[in-house]
Amino acid sequence: MTEQLAKSSRRDQRAAQIPLPDGDVLIPRDVFASEVLHVDDRTVRRMNLPTVYVGGFPYVRRNASLQAVADMAKRRHEPAKKRRRS
Repeated sequence: MTEQLAKSSRRDQRAAQIPLPDGDVLIPRDVFASEVLHVDDRTVRRMNLPTVYVGGFPYVRRNASLQAVADMAKRRHEPAKKRRRS
């Protein structure tokens, strides 16, 4: 009988991090969601963070995405401007 090779997922073939020349890194969006933000990948997709597809896998820039999330939180907590009736 022949031995079968262990099945590998395409997900195992993707890069864990891709360094960029400006010092930032591209990390897989699902890893960013689970390990950095502690949310689901679907939540990060709804946040509409800038995403790049490399080899069919979505990647986000770590520092730029953290800044975008911080900006979203800042905007949420700003006091609303009062409208004046004319």
